[in-house]
Amino acid sequence: MQFIETHCHLNDEAFNPDRDAVIEKSFNRGISKLVEIACSAKEWEPAGALCAKYPSQIYACFGIHPGYSEELCPENLAKLEQHLKKSVSKGLGEIGLDYYWDAGKKEQQTLLLEAMISLSNRLGLVSVFHARSGKDAKNDSAYADLSALLKNKWNYAPKGKKFRGILHCFSGVWEDAGAALDLGLALGVNGTFTYKKNDELREIVKKAGLENIVFETDCPYLPPQSARGLRNDPSYIPEIAAAAAGYLGVTVGKAADVTTGNAYEIFGVL
Repeated sequence: MQFIETHCHLNDEAFNPDRDAVIEKSFNRGISKLVEIACSAKEWEPAGALCAKYPSQIYACFGIHPGYSEELCPENLAKLEQHLKKSVSKGLGEIGLDYYWDAGKKEQQTLLLEAMISLSNRLGLVSVFHARSGKDAKNDSAYADLSALLKNKWNYAPKGKKFRGILHCFSGVWEDAGAALDLGLALGVNGTFTYKKNDELREIVKKAGLENIVFETDCPYLPPQSARGLRNDPSYIPEIAAAAAGYLGVTVGKAADVTTGNAYEIFGVL
């Protein structure tokens, strides 16, 4: 039984004291591959170095997160394209819209996202999307705006594949999930699935089905319920998978096999 960690931030300073030990622990607990997400210019080189240190075990996605919208400039776009063309690169991300922390920068975020989508279209890249709505989610929905923009501007279409990317750390309502699935996006499921008050998310995942999800941690953030308040890491993937399998009424092995297959389809050879 193997798992793929589809979204982690192992170069975060939280892992500076024991990064290699955390990675080895994750491999020992059945995580066969990890996808490092490098979402600002300062993270691109370290992500490449981490992949080089763990060849055929760690890969990367490169992008500019909406929280770094000020990084949008021709120089950074040129550098980003260089990283996206490297053999360790498995896609563009994370990219998207964040109205929770950066509500005052919607216009700049949109310009950044349009530039990222243009890269995906031109280079033929799988994309990993971030969406977080404002505090009044119904009237300030990043999910709705992201879906509308992708419908109008994103034309990346991999031949013979179901998925075009991932909507990571899904936290919307069913309408948002349905729109994502219609766009060919798998839903990223992480430790938030295990939170006691997250019944709506559990029902959304059940409705979407294993065939439309992948597992992730978004570490060092969002640990599962058993580790709330602690640093998250990829070794918690089996715990997240067990919780999802139990809720969906399948074995952990089944959950591992299906979601691993989804990850391979999205990212290709890992």
